Amino acid sequence: MGRGVPAHVHAEAVLSALMEARPAGLTTVQLTAATERTRAQVHTGLAHLRQVAAAKGLPPVTWDKTWGYGMLEDAPEVWIGNERAFFESVHHRVENFIAGILLPHQKKKPDDPCIRTVMAQMGAIESTLHLLANLE
Repeated sequence: MGRGVPAHVHAEAVLSALMEARPAGLTTVQLTAATERTRAQVHTGLAHLRQVAAAKGLPPVTWDKTWGYGMLEDAPEVWIGNERAFFESVHHRVENFIAGILLPHQKKKPDDPCIRTVMAQMGAIESTLHLLANLE
């Protein structure tokens, strides 16, 4: 495939490969071989597919270490696992942002109304992400 191929074209190729492999998943290397696309094109296709899957009535695109990418029709435990992993990842990034950027700002300018508002909001975001990552 040449440059400039639209994302939806890559997404169709990825969708076809994933549907053919079901219920098993495919790793990035396997998707690259199955679709005859580069790693970047596969990731572009996956990103587009994730955005349009619900609108097309498709199951979500999930990923795990063992099976790679997959689209399971009725697997809420897999979906929930991916959601938790996402929330945990974002929570970790927010924690690092607060500790590395916002806290030093707050120590330098404790009376700054802007940083007080930001700290309050980021604290709420961090708390929400922690809660979502640990839902039972």
